[in-house]
Amino acid sequence: MGDYCLYAHKNSYAMTTHLMLEELELKYDVVWFNVHDPKTFPEEFVTLNPNARVPVLVTPHGPVYETAATLLYLSEHHNNGFMPTDSSAKRAQAQQWLIYLMSTFQPEVLIQFNAGRYFPDDLAMQFALKLASLHQLEVIWKIIEDALADGPYFLGDEFTISDILFLMQAIWKENQPADMSLYPNSMRMMRTAFERPAVQRILEIHQIQHLTKLL
Repeated sequence: MGDYCLYAHKNSYAMTTHLMLEELELKYDVVWFNVHDPKTFPEEFVTLNPNARVPVLVTPHGPVYETAATLLYLSEHHNNGFMPTDSSAKRAQAQQWLIYLMSTFQPEVLIQFNAGRYFPDDLAMQFALKLASLHQLEVIWKIIEDALADGPYFLGDEFTISDILFLMQAIWKENQPADMSLYPNSMRMMRTAFERPAVQRILEIHQIQHLTKLL
């Protein structure tokens, strides 16, 4: 038995928490299931997270859900440079980008994958929503692109939980601008992160190595 148990669906936001566990080299178990099919849910899953979404991380202090919360929990309990610990400007920056990615980037990501949730019976509206969301994503990518100018990461050479979150959001082609060559800083960040052993393990476990070839 590991110290943690991750409830996960392959090639989903659970990759983010999964990557953090790998980066920290922690002992953990994974409960795999299809989060899109309630028939496959473990009996306890909805009790652990009433939103019925992954990731859910069962910790010695109880279950934690919401991706950013799991990253913060792990960084606070096993900090190994993934989050500045003092009250410096770097810590504020790391927190800023973590929250920005969850509150501003993630909603647009969810629209790209689940527009039918908003207009279940109107394909035309689903298409229009995804198109409008993609335009907004391009604005967000430009802001992130400028933030990575001194990179490769948000805090320069320091790889933090903000980078872990962005990498796992940005890897999906559906969320990427049409011409990624216009975002060289973002591409540099992703290519640099892809070289990390823990990232390579996650790409293999979730069977998404092919996505790296798009960059």
